[in-house]
Amino acid sequence: MNIPFVVGVGFSMFCTWMLLYSLRRYKKSLASINWPTAQGVILEVRLWGKRNVRGEMLDLEKLSIKYSYAVQETAYQGTTPAFYTLVYPETVDFANNHPENSKIKVYYRPENPAESVLIPGPRQGNKRFSDILVAGLGLMIAAIIALLGALGILG
Repeated sequence: MNIPFVVGVGFSMFCTWMLLYSLRRYKKSLASINWPTAQGVILEVRLWGKRNVRGEMLDLEKLSIKYSYAVQETAYQGTTPAFYTLVYPETVDFANNHPENSKIKVYYRPENPAESVLIPGPRQGNKRFSDILVAGLGLMIAAIIALLGALGILG
């Protein structure tokens, strides 16, 4: 069995899925700018994932949230802060600015109000396409590994 080829193909499939997922999320982020809003309440905010901050390992790397909101008297709950990956220090900033039981503006998809987000639009600044770029780079590397494995250059 040609292990590099099999690994390359498997990783290519995963990276293709990640690339398509990232592109769909980016498209949703653009659409969310024009979504209607509802008043919501933060139900839960949890920081997790160790991060070394000034020599101390703290749970700050990732953010889990839960919020509730209502659209036309129907109650919904959401868990999506943004359609891109929030990373430290964005996680801490969000948690500090939106404690539990605080009110928040919720952007919801008009065709399906159960789909919502708290930070509309794509990431701003120099990391705007970071999720797409990472998935695309992974796909390129995986395809090269699969090709080199198929040619018998690896393994």
